[in-house]
Amino acid sequence: MELRILGSHNMESRDTRFEAHLIDGILALDAGDPTLSLTFEEQENIRAIILTHRHFVHLRDLLPFGLTMRDSGVTVDVYRIKDTLEFVAEKLMDGSLYPPFLEFLSPETPIYSMHEIEPLKDFQVLDYTVKAVPVPHAMPAVGFMISSDDVSGFYTGDAGGESQMPGSMQPPMFC
Repeated sequence: MELRILGSHNMESRDTRFEAHLIDGILALDAGDPTLSLTFEEQENIRAIILTHRHFVHLRDLLPFGLTMRDSGVTVDVYRIKDTLEFVAEKLMDGSLYPPFLEFLSPETPIYSMHEIEPLKDFQVLDYTVKAVPVPHAMPAVGFMISSDDVSGFYTGDAGGESQMPGSMQPPMFC
């Protein structure tokens, strides 16, 4: 499992980027800044995104990334908890800022397919087993335990390493 840090800040400058990480070139952890950090070709390799919560710095690039994917013919799977789904669907992707990517190009082949996840239940994303784990934050938020083959790691989002992870789940921390 190869982790690439695209951004890890809540402020942006010439030298810093919003929160976004990439596993094996295909799985994005948050979508704060993949478009400024990746070439178009690298962006088009992304097949799934998992979102920790609805803060802008974690999902801002869903809109410009959607434009990048528009002509690819690929639907990108986005995994998130209910609170984040409601915000993204009602505020960010309602069609008032950019095309409504949950329906565009067509309802049969949207740019994004949203998947609601439940905390503490395993789910599959591509070839990874993922578990959302609640983390302390100002709004509903989760970190993610991500496993592939014999490698596991935990991505905290904004929680600074704190979580409600059961004692039996002690993977290395991604960030």
